[in-house]
Amino acid sequence: MLGSIIGDIIGSRFEFHNIKTKDFFLFDKSCRFTDDSILTCAVAEHLTSKQPIEETLYKWALKYKNRTYENGKIAAFGKGFLQWVNTGISINSNSNGCVMRISPIFHIKQDQQTLLQKADEITKITHNHPESLNAVHAYLETGFMIQNLIPIKQIKETISNKYQYNLHQSLDEIRPNYNRFYVQCKNSVPQAIICALNADSYEDTIRKEETIDGDSDTLACMAGGLAELRFNIPKNIITKAKKYMDKDILQLIEQFYNI
Repeated sequence: MLGSIIGDIIGSRFEFHNIKTKDFFLFDKSCRFTDDSILTCAVAEHLTSKQPIEETLYKWALKYKNRTYENGKIAAFGKGFLQWVNTGISINSNSNGCVMRISPIFHIKQDQQTLLQKADEITKITHNHPESLNAVHAYLETGFMIQNLIPIKQIKETISNKYQYNLHQSLDEIRPNYNRFYVQCKNSVPQAIICALNADSYEDTIRKEETIDGDSDTLACMAGGLAELRFNIPKNIITKAKKYMDKDILQLIEQFYNI
């Protein structure tokens, strides 16, 4: 979960200013947490407080949807998600918003089938498209295999075959034709998984992700959630990232990991 939020913060400033290089300062005055971090916190609160997921998603959305940051930017949510906030009607979305918030599941001590069922419940609230459910399962099963120390080659083969994701691509193959407007699950979740599986550290994961462009904050959020499971997040990165979080997010993170 913390890996997702830090990835979101680092990637935020590149969302519309892609760089295609690993050579950049991790943190900058224009970094911020986005809706990815906010809704990750909503899922974490649901999992630990037993409040209905609808309540926690709605609560965190209302808290932030009109909030302006010090740099003047607003905590923007996707149009589809705001439609759900305003109407309560589930949408047939296949965007990556269902995956960027799901990483708290990895830290819940229950059997994998139960966790996948929980993930379905969380996902269907706003993303009831088959592609969204496929992406959430692919992402979570990748993380479960990382936690179980399954070899990377085997993870790639299993997820590629089971979910029809080509995880055998290299970043060099992805990069030339990748588009910053790719937000559908099928065009962003495999790429985030590839970044995490091909890296040699948490920081390397985030830097690799930024080289392919795309929806930078969400890709880094998704990749960061998996990288947290593979690697230790350096303390200096955690310390710096916390400066960009507000008291509500910091408090939620502390409570979640303590539980």
